[in-house]
Amino acid sequence: MDFRYVRFYYEPSLQIDLDGTINEISQVFPNCIFEACGSFFEYRPDYQMTAERARISEIRQPFGHQSPGHQFFDLYGRSTALYDGFELQRLLAPAFPEESFIPIIFTDLLTCTFSEEDWRYHARALICGTPSVISTTGIVEAPAKPREFYLSILTQNVDSVKKKLSGRFIDYGDERMTKVAAGYVLQILFFFITNGDPFCEDISCRLHNAHWQEDLIRIQVENPAICTKHRLLANKFNHRLSTRESI
Repeated sequence: MDFRYVRFYYEPSLQIDLDGTINEISQVFPNCIFEACGSFFEYRPDYQMTAERARISEIRQPFGHQSPGHQFFDLYGRSTALYDGFELQRLLAPAFPEESFIPIIFTDLLTCTFSEEDWRYHARALICGTPSVISTTGIVEAPAKPREFYLSILTQNVDSVKKKLSGRFIDYGDERMTKVAAGYVLQILFFFITNGDPFCEDISCRLHNAHWQEDLIRIQVENPAICTKHRLLANKFNHRLSTRESI
């Protein structure tokens, strides 16, 4: 699928430099037009309660078998609500009846997807589709932290463990979140370019689906690069857009 316009819905409280993110994306897709909008739920406040219908009450039951009522889950001392990412996307989709642009919603809602392999929900930073959703809470909580973190919190205070391992994972308010967000936006755009295949098997490519925080930092912050295969796909896409402009 070809596109030219990408619209971001973003809340300043999320502490991402959206201009910085857009600048990085523009280097890969110079012929696209990126528009920064405000919070989606301020733009469409009628969807605030709609989104709550995607809440998860039981982590080991698929969405169709959730018990009524809202549940909060403890994430290392933070009381957090979980949302079924695909259900949230389905509920928000009617707000985007047109296909004239790619809508991307940044949110602090923690999106999750259910796995039938271990029959439980897992946190996700990214839900691709219309709309695409990037969860800043998911950026922190979805990729696994270093193994030392999980061993240390068995006997030590979480805050002291985070201080000891500082820099080895993305945390709340982390300035590196801007570059990581750019990587997830790239995955969204390649999702549409490839008709549903946003990830790369090359572990050095920004489109690699990193499951560990240290891998995420390596490919998105320390050495952000796109492999030859996906660079060629981007070049072909850019050429098609430029050709249409010249007609």
